[in-house]
Amino acid sequence: MALLQVFKGEQLVAGEVENANHFVKRFFGLMYRKSMHHNHGLLLEPCSSIHTFSMHFPIDAVFPSPNREILFIEHSMKPWKIGKAVKGAKSVLELCGGTAEKLGLQVGDVLKIIDTF
Repeated sequence: MALLQVFKGEQLVAGEVENANHFVKRFFGLMYRKSMHHNHGLLLEPCSSIHTFSMHFPIDAVFPSPNREILFIEHSMKPWKIGKAVKGAKSVLELCGGTAEKLGLQVGDVLKIIDTF
């Protein structure tokens, strides 16, 4: 499976990001997984809202616009929650809880997403 890498400028945000760009991949997302490595992530496309049903760990949900500018960050979203719909978001990057704060991600930052083939 080809993975993506996500950067903020030259800073690596996540080095192994799954591209959930098909219905089944988006539907299951991170459900039923016991954990996620700190360098991993999941990019849901198209998507503008998420839930954490059947998840076992908190996540950060980063909502970029079509030009990859961060519109909203849901920090450490706990399992079994429903997130808000983010107007203008076309994708959601799910990271381990606490990653966005640790890396200093902020609304207005622009992400660069690279296909690693």
